[in-house]
Amino acid sequence: MYSINPLNVLKLLEEEYKHRYQPDDAPSEADKQLKDLIKDLIDIKIARSDSPVLEVEEDLQGDLQLDDFEKTAGDANLLNGSAERYFFEDDRLNEPVTSDTEPSSHEIFVPRLSDPRVPSSQAVNLDYKKRAVDYWCNVTAKKRRSLSSVRNHFTKVRDERQLRDWKKQLAEGGSRFDKLKVIRLETAKQYFMAKQKRQVVKDLDLQRWAITANNDVDLPGFTASPYRVLKFKRYHEIVDRKITKFVTKKSLEAAPQVKQSAEECVALVRSRVAEHGLDCLWNTDQSGFEYEMGPGRTLEQKGVKHVEAITQSENSMTHSYTVMITISPGIRKFHPILFITLKEEKGVFGPIVSKTMFKADNLYITASTSGKMTKKLYLEWSEKVLFPHMEDRCIRSPIRALLSNSCPKSCSTR
Repeated sequence: MYSINPLNVLKLLEEEYKHRYQPDDAPSEADKQLKDLIKDLIDIKIARSDSPVLEVEEDLQGDLQLDDFEKTAGDANLLNGSAERYFFEDDRLNEPVTSDTEPSSHEIFVPRLSDPRVPSSQAVNLDYKKRAVDYWCNVTAKKRRSLSSVRNHFTKVRDERQLRDWKKQLAEGGSRFDKLKVIRLETAKQYFMAKQKRQVVKDLDLQRWAITANNDVDLPGFTASPYRVLKFKRYHEIVDRKITKFVTKKSLEAAPQVKQSAEECVALVRSRVAEHGLDCLWNTDQSGFEYEMGPGRTLEQKGVKHVEAITQSENSMTHSYTVMITISPGIRKFHPILFITLKEEKGVFGPIVSKTMFKADNLYITASTSGKMTKKLYLEWSEKVLFPHMEDRCIRSPIRALLSNSCPKSCSTR
């Protein structure tokens, strides 16, 4: 492994540029921002080398009130992001311009990885600092204990300067990394709680939660910038997704009952199969089909507000027809007739359509104003299609069990 001394790097850079530039009394904002980027790159290189360091700031334990949540969420792998692969040098160098008071944007996304420079046994958390400082201050005797006595009980303590730094951090509610971790954990907590409730979450919500968390820890210079939000999303593998299904609060609350009903239905079907055999069991359901299916997405120039695409008929893109198919697990798998409901303005076929419409022995075609099944059509299907063909489909006796899904609102209200 190689070794890096950042002071030597700075000296080499000075030799490189001293003949072309002279230092100013007051560095500009651009100078400070470039310094931060270069420092990040040097820190990464040092972390991957064998360079000796005098002091290491660890990813420390967050506020104790978050311990229970972190443990629970950790078991479910909610708070453990992919972390380190999003902290490469090139990614750091592309960091957008921010204010000089804002901390480095990667700090909120502290990886849960041990520092390669320090053995895991030497890591110092907030609780360890508190116990060491309390022992050193010796409040009951009002006299500080000696450094040797402290080191006998707390082997990670190096000197009194370190103890004074720890005491200052504790008075401020923790070190900078402590507070950043609390902000990250609290933001993640609010995010996962919102997703458990199926709430819509935007970047603005992440920023609001982070700022609210900072009100409790009071980290100077903290801003929930868009770049910080981007890093947070990468850390937890959060992406922008198209909503594929909308559910109501009532349906979420009823989910346990629905699951129980499904299990009871499966048990009932198994009992019917054992009693009557597979040939006497039929399952029917209706499905809606669009007349013309569109792709849904297309490539377009960035910034275009309205994305249009050509179609043969707008009506075909927004309306559908319904088919009712009946199947059996027995010898004969399918009902020989397919029931179809087409859309007609008056709910019936006109004389010309009735004469010219394609007809087949295995099709039973009807119409409704919406193209969907109605209660009347459901009864017509039972009388004209299902029951007349059941006697020769059930070997032992007439139909014994028909499994049908619940009739939708359009069916029960017409």
